[in-house]
Amino acid sequence: MNHCIHTCLCAISLLALTACAPIRPTPTTATADRTAGTLPAAVEYDLGEAMLLQERFAEESRFRKMPVRLNGIIAAPIEGNGPYPVVVIFHGNHPGCPIPPGDEVDRWPCDPAVEQPNYRGFAYLVSHLAAQGYVALSININAENTFGFGEPTPGERLKQVVELHLNALATAAAGGNNPFGVELAGRVELDRLVFFGHSRGGEAGYQLAHHDGPLWPTAPERPNGPVAGLLLIAPAIISVELAGSEAPMAIILPACDQDVNDQQGQYFFERARLDPEQQHWVTSVWLEAANHNFFNETLRDEAAVRPARPDCDPLLTADQQRTFLTEYAVDFLTALLSNDPTARDRASTRMGIELQRPAPDELYGYAARVALLSLRADRRPLLIPATADELTTHLAGGRVTNEGLTTFFCEAGYYTPFVKPGSEPCKRANVTIPGNPAMVVLSWSQIGATLRLALPETEGNLSRYTAISLRVAVDPLSALNVTETPQRFSVQLTDRSGQSASVTTRPMEPALRFPVGYVDEEDPIFAGGLFTGRAPMTTIRLQLRDFVGVDSHEISEIALVFDQTATGSLFMGDLELVGAPTKGSGE
Repeated sequence: MNHCIHTCLCAISLLALTACAPIRPTPTTATADRTAGTLPAAVEYDLGEAMLLQERFAEESRFRKMPVRLNGIIAAPIEGNGPYPVVVIFHGNHPGCPIPPGDEVDRWPCDPAVEQPNYRGFAYLVSHLAAQGYVALSININAENTFGFGEPTPGERLKQVVELHLNALATAAAGGNNPFGVELAGRVELDRLVFFGHSRGGEAGYQLAHHDGPLWPTAPERPNGPVAGLLLIAPAIISVELAGSEAPMAIILPACDQDVNDQQGQYFFERARLDPEQQHWVTSVWLEAANHNFFNETLRDEAAVRPARPDCDPLLTADQQRTFLTEYAVDFLTALLSNDPTARDRASTRMGIELQRPAPDELYGYAARVALLSLRADRRPLLIPATADELTTHLAGGRVTNEGLTTFFCEAGYYTPFVKPGSEPCKRANVTIPGNPAMVVLSWSQIGATLRLALPETEGNLSRYTAISLRVAVDPLSALNVTETPQRFSVQLTDRSGQSASVTTRPMEPALRFPVGYVDEEDPIFAGGLFTGRAPMTTIRLQLRDFVGVDSHEISEIALVFDQTATGSLFMGDLELVGAPTKGSGE
């Protein structure tokens, strides 16, 4: 699509970004003082007005050229010269212009006095990021979301708006016109650009990050896309076509989201794990008791009630959610951009993605779980599973066998048994498994049931790896699981001399806890009942150093042994060997 831009911007020249100092400063870590008195101010800025081109409309249409105001908030470090990485935050699709009584669509443009300033809801985050060594902006993208000026082509308006903001930023950084209200000359490093997005803003950031070529005319060429990283906050998916991620990506999923109530942002993770070209790391965080709106200061709780969700009573407060996001965002940026390996490792540990540690059950003092897709260079997938063939021959080429175990393959996506007869074990219509991942259902009714994966000789050297990683969730509707009781099992390694060693999952392994919720057995639509809670598949990591007494250079078999409980049923995916600690780039 041709994304030409016809603008009438005043006082914005498209100067090229000047060369930056050869030594890049390292952004500070999350331990810096963040008291209100030391935070850089979030400054409101106004770049003037522009006209966006909507190519779907004819030349004579009044919708052909769309008027917009280019405004937002910005903060920059108080001290130091930089240049500093740039973070751009996109708010969600919460009504900008009001909808007239009796109408279903807003009217665009509207008086600035009545336009909802959704971008201001991230002033707290902008200030905290600036305190840690970033130039941070939250920009007004209400124009992307309105239907009050014709039905939009997804992303067409957004790209133009972002280009105009970034070109103005580049001009100010080069010492030219600066309408931002903070000192920017020589302090901005646009080739270290990160996008954050909330709700539909998450989809917007993802879409822009995967735009072919430079995102804005004065941008430097980047071999892996226009941005260095993505943080998606309670993201929604409406129009974007998902693929893998061309940059490291983190996703925050609020467990009590009543707006995106199936936590569909997990699809960003699931699509990346199935992409054979995926190189960068991706992680998703399941944040307990969090809602959709509290990340944005301008929004109230999106739900009056959350029926049959005991895990959502009480909710985290708005301040708690924003504190979580601030802490996580700073660590994400440190893991992504810091030149200090120690700082990166500490940030990765706090995020729960450090491979040499077990998967966490809390982050920053809040109940949370993590799913992790490591760097491609640090992974050896055995089962994803992407097809049923992996239940007979795994991805390293060895044979898969079962003893006393039933396995059932579920392809990715949402479907019902009516659409896919025989898919009842997948429970797609009965249990919300965020992202509806490709997975296998493992069920056993006798103690000692085993899933065995034989390793070819060429794959038996496990000494370069750090851990065995897998993702699971307990099926809350299976009679094989005891209600409110966690599951446990063992992983066994056998070497070519016949020696074996086992490690058992922790007694309260986060991924193996019984999901919280109720079963509505009288649901009139779905046979088998409807589980009101959620069953996210999250990561278990077992350290290879704990398998004592086997030769890690000559492993012949990895086995999952269900020797801790007599019966059970699990949803499982991503059984793999993982290597070095997650780094901040895909290099």
